[in-house]
Amino acid sequence: MNMKPEDTVRLFIGQESGPEGYVAFFEDTAGDAETPPGGYLYVKDSKADKIVRHLEIYKCTLEIKEGDVQIHWSSDGKKCGVSIWDKMQGIVDLASGQEVSAPLESRESPPITDPEWLNGFEDYLDQDQFIRARQRYWKEIAKGYDPSAKPRAEETTPLKTNFILKATGPDDLFAVFEDDGKTGYLYLYDSTVHKVIEHLLIYDRSERVNIVPQDVYVAWSEDGTKCGVAIWGKMRGIIDRVKKQEGRVKLESRDSPGIGDQEWLKGFEYLYS
Repeated sequence: MNMKPEDTVRLFIGQESGPEGYVAFFEDTAGDAETPPGGYLYVKDSKADKIVRHLEIYKCTLEIKEGDVQIHWSSDGKKCGVSIWDKMQGIVDLASGQEVSAPLESRESPPITDPEWLNGFEDYLDQDQFIRARQRYWKEIAKGYDPSAKPRAEETTPLKTNFILKATGPDDLFAVFEDDGKTGYLYLYDSTVHKVIEHLLIYDRSERVNIVPQDVYVAWSEDGTKCGVAIWGKMRGIIDRVKKQEGRVKLESRDSPGIGDQEWLKGFEYLYS
């Protein structure tokens, strides 16, 4: 398959961290005589200088930006996948020659959910599954205040949020920061059982606290015992998963101090070196 002229490519995302000799990339193309317009995942054999697999992800015109797309390799290097808007939409299995896709038509299109296909993609977080888990978590907390409360059925509760950022941790854990449009929370999330374990309020949105994703960095300590979130260059909240403790300095403006206790910051020195 020949590469298309550059003026037909609207978006190109490359990923070279696959198994030796293979690279993957995603293209959104306006189309040409050989390839219909749409979004495609490609896997290339670098040694042979040849594209060995391709998978159509969508064929409609979508407003997809570079930050919306992530290419994933499974931990054994046998599978390559692409997620868009934090949802896995296509996977190719180089070992078996099989492939699977969940056709993308809009932000509401469902992702791939088969656990066998998703097995090995430890860095992938299904955003919808997380939001459902977060909803269940808060419903359980609400029951503690009012056991007679009857919240809406999970499947009818809206999944919309402002933005979500994550960092992969040990033992299938994720540190997840969510801004739902009103508040910002750091969560400790177990992706194996789809369960939120702990939460930490970081801020309430206001005119002085108008956070965008570029302001936020989610991280794990070097020993994997703590996760934290830095905003505007300062550590604002930390969850210690081993000691079952949380530490924070609530963010009320850009001038709010960050966490200064060196014991809490131990393991995060690499962020500021």
